[in-house]
Amino acid sequence: CDRIDDWTSTPCDFLVPCANSLAITEEVATNFPEGIRYCVGATNSPFANDKAKEIFDKRGIMHIPESISSAGAILADSVEWYDIDLYQTVEPSLLYGWIRNISAAKASDLADHAEQKPHKVDSRLRNVVPSREGVPVGSDFPDWIDDNTIHTDTVIVGGGLAGTATAFSLSQKGVTSVLLEKGSSLAPPTASSNGDSRMYRKMYSSEFFSKMQAKALDRWEELEKLTGEKLLQENGLLFYGEDTGETVEGSVEGARQVMEKLNLPHRYYATGDEIADAYPVLEGCRGKPYSGVCEDTAGHIRASKACIAMAKAAGGNCQVKLNSKIIALDANRDDGKVVAITENGETIKANNAVISCGPWTNAVLNAANLPELNLDIWQVQWAHYEVDSDVAASIPQAFHFRKENDIDGGLYYVFPSSATESIQNGGKSYVKVGVDFPTGGPLKNMESFNYKGSQKVLELIDEWVKEHLPAVGKRFDSYCHPYTMTTDSYFVMDKVAENVAVFSGGSGRAFKFGPLLGDCMASLLTGDDAPVDLTNFSAKRPEIVGQTKISQSTTANSARSSCEQQEVIA
Repeated sequence: CDRIDDWTSTPCDFLVPCANSLAITEEVATNFPEGIRYCVGATNSPFANDKAKEIFDKRGIMHIPESISSAGAILADSVEWYDIDLYQTVEPSLLYGWIRNISAAKASDLADHAEQKPHKVDSRLRNVVPSREGVPVGSDFPDWIDDNTIHTDTVIVGGGLAGTATAFSLSQKGVTSVLLEKGSSLAPPTASSNGDSRMYRKMYSSEFFSKMQAKALDRWEELEKLTGEKLLQENGLLFYGEDTGETVEGSVEGARQVMEKLNLPHRYYATGDEIADAYPVLEGCRGKPYSGVCEDTAGHIRASKACIAMAKAAGGNCQVKLNSKIIALDANRDDGKVVAITENGETIKANNAVISCGPWTNAVLNAANLPELNLDIWQVQWAHYEVDSDVAASIPQAFHFRKENDIDGGLYYVFPSSATESIQNGGKSYVKVGVDFPTGGPLKNMESFNYKGSQKVLELIDEWVKEHLPAVGKRFDSYCHPYTMTTDSYFVMDKVAENVAVFSGGSGRAFKFGPLLGDCMASLLTGDDAPVDLTNFSAKRPEIVGQTKISQSTTANSARSSCEQQEVIA
């Protein structure tokens, strides 16, 4: 909501006077801006007098009286009178949902009975106001709860990468799910899975993640065939820059060593001059103490489209419910079920739950009375820059490593123009440039997250573009997204209760594994063998548990031998 200094001069379709009796005077009623269609009462006596209401009537403005639109207390009292035990124990959002449902239905009925004519409203009230005789309206509440309860095998909280991937994998095993996303779309703009592009690559300093990517690419290919969607675009990837040591994205030298050890095709550049010769657009590398390694088979994933495709591939086995914010999650019931309740008043009863909501993970765990995880939330910024089409074709997908300096974390990336499909502006081309370090310190929740980011970080990105991509033009827009991080850069894929599994802590590197992560999460619920060793993704490792203890009985997988663990760490 935005603060309005003068509501009496603000155009609107619906006017809802709240806690402000007698506010609509004759003057207000006469001069209120054109276009208003309804005045829906949320306070006693919004009109200063009968003349003010008559003015609204003559202007064709329907007034839905408070006895219909603001009868919440009376309806709640009716439930209390009918079944006091239910009234005292029910999740409040269910009661609110029932009240909203009744109020909306009655308001609509009244408008219809009045034939959308304001002067007929008062005379038609008796057609929609229930009689005081007979069974109280609160007796309908238990049936309403049942009618608004969905039964499924698995409830998935979060419609980004992990949630849609889990739904896809479960569907292939014949397991049904309901996916709850509080945003208005899958991979909504407020979440880290949103956008045109995420990198995929085998070029890691870790053999484990390099091998994991190879398996994931097979699953991506299968998904593309099932949906007919082109989700991956091969355009190569260049790692280049200074010797920084290992970072959250690895390092040039570490990636080179793994590529050689696994016999993966690549090209190595020993100096900044060699990089500039190979990529003339990066002429700024010349004369600098840089090295580089290129993987031609790397590329980018169409991020938002990929989430939509996985949900589509889940088909009838997955019911996607958007605008469905979870309010309560009960995983400690005597019947072994998991019950989720949404802000809309819907109930989902399932055998299992998957929490895959990124930076909101701990908020949902807290709602479920489950231990929180040691997760950090980074504010990560990026932007689009204009570039001439003939120059755009020469800009590679690249990751630049340089040493940290104050707020400059030293990690920069660029996506080519083929990875900015959603930007449409007069036929111009754009590249995406961003950083892989946080704006400000890490956060523990989303309450203070700033989607505008930092102007100083944007200036750093601008300066980097001028230095490394001098042929690129001005900044077109900018974004700041939440990245959920772990201190060791390994995800969390584990059970935190007998019937609750969590994916979180993607640490800016999870998207490329897409459907494979869904297979891992599904294995936690079905008991099937996981496609990769999940030991280092445990929710019980010291880096995740911190001071909070999680029951040892809820382990995701049987303990692996120490030699297997060492292989994962390598």
